[in-house]
Amino acid sequence: MDAGIIFSERNREFFNRAARVAFGAALASGNPAAGIAAAARYAALAKFQGDQARKRSAAALRGRTVPGILIASVTRRCNLNCAGCYSKTLRPDASGELSDERFLELFREAADLGVGTLMIAGGEPLMRRSLLEGAARIPGIVVPVFTNGSLVDAPYLDLFSSGRVVPIFSVEGDAAFTAGRRGDGIHENVLRHAAELKKRGAVFGFSVTLTSGNADSVLSDRFLREVEKIGASVLFLIEFVPVESGSEGLVLTDAQKADLSRPKRFDSYRFMTVSLPGDEEAFGGCLAAGRGFIHLSDDGSLEACPFAPFSDANAARTSLAEALESPLMKAIRERHGELTETKGGCALWNKRGWVASIGACAARQTEASVPA
Repeated sequence: MDAGIIFSERNREFFNRAARVAFGAALASGNPAAGIAAAARYAALAKFQGDQARKRSAAALRGRTVPGILIASVTRRCNLNCAGCYSKTLRPDASGELSDERFLELFREAADLGVGTLMIAGGEPLMRRSLLEGAARIPGIVVPVFTNGSLVDAPYLDLFSSGRVVPIFSVEGDAAFTAGRRGDGIHENVLRHAAELKKRGAVFGFSVTLTSGNADSVLSDRFLREVEKIGASVLFLIEFVPVESGSEGLVLTDAQKADLSRPKRFDSYRFMTVSLPGDEEAFGGCLAAGRGFIHLSDDGSLEACPFAPFSDANAARTSLAEALESPLMKAIRERHGELTETKGGCALWNKRGWVASIGACAARQTEASVPA
């Protein structure tokens, strides 16, 4: 089956199950009215996702690629200095950030094309308040925002409570793990914001980078029940990618990877889970470069994946649709079967020499096709 069809079907199942989970969680808390409201909200999201999937299918029939997910890293700036930050490691230099206006133009274009989910990351994306407020006004599209939580204030709590932007708080597991990487007090601060959002009936979630050091704790029933008790609606579990030399020891062990990938592993919990990169084999290889998702960097560079900063197109100067059809993105998609997951999460990063070679080949083919 085509990867796009599999992706859309799994996406539909995700939002339908999210509606059931939200309703059950609200009933368990003794608030059936909130459960009905949550179920209705997710049902509307599921309908929007279905509409977007039909747009993507129509584009595919025209020979165009539209991903289901756009990941936008809107800034490299951050108020923390977390150990092993992949963003600072991969993109250490300052860049000219796209303006709010240009980002919002690209986000609206993405929605028009058929993108169903806009994930906003950084750096620390809460440093771009007006951009997030603008993204919240785009009709229909789901906007999770990955944040360390330290810049959350009353206006941000109001924005998150509106339901248009969903905060995903980045932690490392329990308080000790988070303090070890992010600093003292960060974990406790996140929990205070989560408690307030739960009181308001808002949707929020957590994101954890899984390493060989924290995976056993994070995947334990004790930790997962705590996430459930806090009131999170979704938990992102992101496999560690060793982008820094010498960090290979933090890659998940085979046993931890098997535990993470176990069928129905998280079905007993009252929140949704998203595991990245997930089961790429089921999709016939890597979902980067637009097969499932694409990454938009803060300077407009369109990259195959957040963990693989390879680009030959910049959306500051061209449309998103045109950038998706760049020689490099097309070459990666055409050879996705060679990018099944390798040890260390991201196949593209682990095969970066391969990516560079196909990028050079794609560029030569493009040059050869241009009349002299």
